[in-house]
Amino acid sequence: MSIPCAGPLSAPRTPRSPLRRAVASAPMRVSFAGGGSDLPGVARDGGGRVVGAAIDVRVRVVVEPFDRGWVRMESASRGPARPAGGPGAAAPQVVTRRRAEPARDDVAFRLIEATLSATGVDDGVALRVETEMSPGAGLGGSASVAVAALFALRASVGDAAAPEELAREAVALERERLGNACGAQDQVFAAFGGLLDLTFDARGCSGVRPLPVGCPDLVPALSAGLLLVDTDVRRVSGEILDRMEVGSASDAKGALVAAAGEVARGFELGSLALVLSGMRRGAAAKMRLSGAASALALSLQERLDGLGVEVLRICGAGGGGHVLVWAPAERHARILDALGPRVVRRPSLGAPGVRLEPA
Repeated sequence: MSIPCAGPLSAPRTPRSPLRRAVASAPMRVSFAGGGSDLPGVARDGGGRVVGAAIDVRVRVVVEPFDRGWVRMESASRGPARPAGGPGAAAPQVVTRRRAEPARDDVAFRLIEATLSATGVDDGVALRVETEMSPGAGLGGSASVAVAALFALRASVGDAAAPEELAREAVALERERLGNACGAQDQVFAAFGGLLDLTFDARGCSGVRPLPVGCPDLVPALSAGLLLVDTDVRRVSGEILDRMEVGSASDAKGALVAAAGEVARGFELGSLALVLSGMRRGAAAKMRLSGAASALALSLQERLDGLGVEVLRICGAGGGGHVLVWAPAERHARILDALGPRVVRRPSLGAPGVRLEPA
């Protein structure tokens, strides 16, 4: 299946019915290989490719009627308890403003304001974002917020949108309205969910293909070995990508795309060894893009040396909020001991894409 999802932002629609409560959720993602080749400047020549999965860490957006002439926005992180000394869940941030007042331009609310404006649902509305972790985690959280918010706002006025439309508009929101230097993989994983093989050109995602899996035991075996290690580092990926030299990313693109192809072949053949080989190849190529990522990865490699880790990969741009580790499950206890007091998640792969939740 190939579904193009590139293009400009659509004009706001006129709501078709009175606003009602709507709740939507969208998954975050991990990419196994190819991340970085989806950047517009990198994918322009010869295209990019990313292979990865939506995971069962979700963003939830609640849209409700509010007083006419007013807009209320809330953003809250409700993650797991942090280790002693680590940052806790962020306190909820709430803004209530008159509709005629200028939109908020601070980091916490720029994306929410952009979705309200893009959908035309910007009067007498309250929108609340609930996440399992604070922003900047390296798992595509901002894209998940955009996709879930677009879907919930549309549903609140009786409108609907297909996954490709939601992905395309979420990319356009970040690039056109917010001016972020972002790729296009995160929005597609949030909208479609599942295990995906994505291709890219200069405008965005040019094709979406569900990964064929040649052996039913492959995905459970891959999931059983995965650990997502929270580094306690949070950063704005757009700012990091702005500083990243396109030339360095372009130089690494061949290796990134080849690694994605190797992972895809591993899934098709049902070969865990081939999937892991491609992941290692992709991790090595990605480390060449960022000194911060390299330093963090090397530090963790030294800490975990000799414990049987087969893949160690920074998630997201730059220093990364999470590191993906793969090792056979029987080695996890020693790895967790070596990591010390960090939050570690065991993600399930292939989570469903954006969906409406019970209101």
